[in-house]
Amino acid sequence: MRTKGVFATGLALLLASTVPASGQMMGGGSGEMGTTGMMGRGMHGPAMTDCPGMAGQPVAFGSEGPWISIALAYAKDLALTSEQVKGLSALRDAFQREALRLIGEIRRAEAGLRASSGQKPLNLQAVEPKVRAIASLEADLRLARVKTLEEGNALLTPEQQRTLSDIVRNREWMHGALTMGAPPAGIR
Repeated sequence: MRTKGVFATGLALLLASTVPASGQMMGGGSGEMGTTGMMGRGMHGPAMTDCPGMAGQPVAFGSEGPWISIALAYAKDLALTSEQVKGLSALRDAFQREALRLIGEIRRAEAGLRASSGQKPLNLQAVEPKVRAIASLEADLRLARVKTLEEGNALLTPEQQRTLSDIVRNREWMHGALTMGAPPAGIR
């Protein structure tokens, strides 16, 4: 049973990473946790956001990265209650099902678009609705992610949000140290 869950998670992440722009979010932040908003550029880099009204509040889940899965992996460090674990697990599982469904629809729509755009002469009246349908499905996927992260964030206390933020910052520093070779000056 656990193997199926790991496989499903891996498959969802693999498929989601190949959908054009599916991992991007609105806003100008990095997506790192801490005093950022939910919208951001990505998982790496300093944590700030350009979204008005979003800065200055500790938010556990940034826009990139499997934040709910990370929170569950560090359940003991975060002192998550059994109810929090159950709630986060349900959110993650529901999002994975919805993401797989939407990604499948996006793939089918992209295949239809490729078929239509391969015709000569190009029929713009046939291509335009397909492009718009794909954009709508990608927006649905992004919104599902944002809503899931917001619901997951609401399950954590402010202290748990700060702890999770620290965990991710440390993980990112370790990742950077491993890929860059040496720690930044002053941390040696």
